[in-house]
Amino acid sequence: MDGRMSVYSTLMLKTRDAEAKRARRAADPGLLAALSVQNVVRNQKYSPATFVFQVLYEQFRFFFNFYFLAVALSQFIPALQVGFLFTYIAPLVFVLGVTLLKEGFDDYKRYVRDREANSQRYYRLDAAGDTVSVPSSDLRVGDVVCVSAGERVPADMVLLRTSDPNGSVFVRTDQLDGETDWKLRRAVA
Repeated sequence: MDGRMSVYSTLMLKTRDAEAKRARRAADPGLLAALSVQNVVRNQKYSPATFVFQVLYEQFRFFFNFYFLAVALSQFIPALQVGFLFTYIAPLVFVLGVTLLKEGFDDYKRYVRDREANSQRYYRLDAAGDTVSVPSSDLRVGDVVCVSAGERVPADMVLLRTSDPNGSVFVRTDQLDGETDWKLRRAVA
């Protein structure tokens, strides 16, 4: 009987120690911030180092672009040369150049929109109970954020309180699932 009690006591002590460690980890904001990902929007398709390679790869995946590349390269072999080399290479270079410019411009526009979204300011409640204006890219897991009517929700959030007496609010989730209708959400408290 005493052997069972000691095993049970040992298990209970280990469980209490594990719960205490979990509680300490949850209360440590530095650890929580280190484990969480940044709240940064990045919709760019390319990085500056891989831009040209990725665009060319995407273009030569299409059969016709690859076909015209093969025909242009075949003109370097004297036995297969039919006409002037310029008439085979110039259209391919023109199409690829226009595509590079278009993709670069589109990716730059995505970068500008991302920078604008990441720098939009929100009010965060600090430890002293004051509200501090911070950009959305500085929001971290566990922050209490004040979102006013008409503002976009900058991250995944739990609705704690609303100005409505019933604790309800209507939100649009078009950025998540593409649906533009309003959905009813209720506050936790």
